[in-house]
Amino acid sequence: MKTHATQPFGNAGGPTLIRCAIGSRPAAAQQLANGCPIAVGSNSEPVFVCHALLSSYDIDGEANMASGRSAAAQAFAEDRIPTYRIDLSLPPRERYVELATDFAPRMRRITPLFDTVLASFIPWSFLRSIVRFSASLRLRRVHSHEETQELKGIAKASGVDMYFLVAFNLLLDALLGCTSGGVLTRPEGDKGSERSRQAGRRSLRRMNRMMHFRTLDWGMPELRDILVVLEFVRSASPEPEKVIMRTVSYAGFVGTLTGVRKNLSVSLNFRANHHCSTLSLRIHQALVLLGIRPSVSSILRHGLLHAEEGDAEIDNMANTIRRARATPCYVILCSGRKTVVLQKDLYDAEYRSADDFIVHTNHDFPPTDPSDGASIQNQTNFILGMEGALEESEERQDCMQKKWTALVRRRGRNAKREEGQEPVAVDEQTLRWWVQSYPIMNECTHFGCILDPGTGTIRWLERGVDDLDIENWE
Repeated sequence: MKTHATQPFGNAGGPTLIRCAIGSRPAAAQQLANGCPIAVGSNSEPVFVCHALLSSYDIDGEANMASGRSAAAQAFAEDRIPTYRIDLSLPPRERYVELATDFAPRMRRITPLFDTVLASFIPWSFLRSIVRFSASLRLRRVHSHEETQELKGIAKASGVDMYFLVAFNLLLDALLGCTSGGVLTRPEGDKGSERSRQAGRRSLRRMNRMMHFRTLDWGMPELRDILVVLEFVRSASPEPEKVIMRTVSYAGFVGTLTGVRKNLSVSLNFRANHHCSTLSLRIHQALVLLGIRPSVSSILRHGLLHAEEGDAEIDNMANTIRRARATPCYVILCSGRKTVVLQKDLYDAEYRSADDFIVHTNHDFPPTDPSDGASIQNQTNFILGMEGALEESEERQDCMQKKWTALVRRRGRNAKREEGQEPVAVDEQTLRWWVQSYPIMNECTHFGCILDPGTGTIRWLERGVDDLDIENWE
């Protein structure tokens, strides 16, 4: 069985950069060819950093240069998911130039996907040509001026048409099959001493915290080749090296589908059902395509980027999403203390939360009153052709729920239930196995990851593959 390409992020708070001076903006491959070290993370993952952040560094020595070359070259050979540092102090058009230059060949290879998506809705080639021509004229911007300028910079550096990038950013979050949730986790290396265990529940709750698990599925394996991790910084701030937030994203995508910062993480799941009128939804979607209203991923980016580092920020973010006009979706938020699942409709949202375990995929909450005729009718308002996907959604959610239920039962059998007993928490390594297991990760999975809002870091990230040997899956 072919295994996933794994990229561990460990417990480090950020990458350890090898100092080097770069006088221009060449692609990473050219830097390697010239013998210039890029940067090396704490676990030897490559970290590609914008020129403005590196231009002030000096070369520390030949040893560092050699180790930088070998680590980065090995990362290219092993096709790891690279990490880029995005400097928000730069003009928007310059922020993604390094990334877009490096990924230009791969980005150009995925442009035929636009026709693939059109063909799934429009079987006539002449009509698709008309739609493509209209898109090239109309899809010139997104709602945010800042994000529009970022996309223009990406288009220029990569050679990809602007209309494709706009469509990519506005339509990507519309067909994502995902598994997301939060679970009380015992971090690796935090087993605790016997003395701390005897100190009671309070100290144990400080040791254990909720982590945010996430997989992203989509039936376009080509997109796995443009996966990236983005670290956002402000070089002109008093803390130029401080990472404001981290996201798992795609080259050419400027919104947020999966992200984390201190005390808050977020993931977006596709929702096929809706409670609003179909006409209202179609009008809203048209306004998003025309750049008059923001996409969900843009709303999440803005909320996560400007969030404060307080315990109440998860509630503030949830209230912002509730009030926003947004395409129906599921938004999962985690603070390290609790996890919230929002079932978003066009004008409002339903809310569920937990401080030990919660999971959600791509189907609606069960109705509080199953006999309610309105609830039954609303369940029919889903996208045609999605019945199979919804069945798979239920299978993935049930699989994760059963793992947690089995863990709780085992702990109940093996420990006496006493006052101050340690709350049930899953070991971090076990959580990785849960996320890796089929069907949580499957042939359509682009990546699986574990986010830690307690530290604002990505604890683990793994690229998916499309040739799983399910019969031998362990």
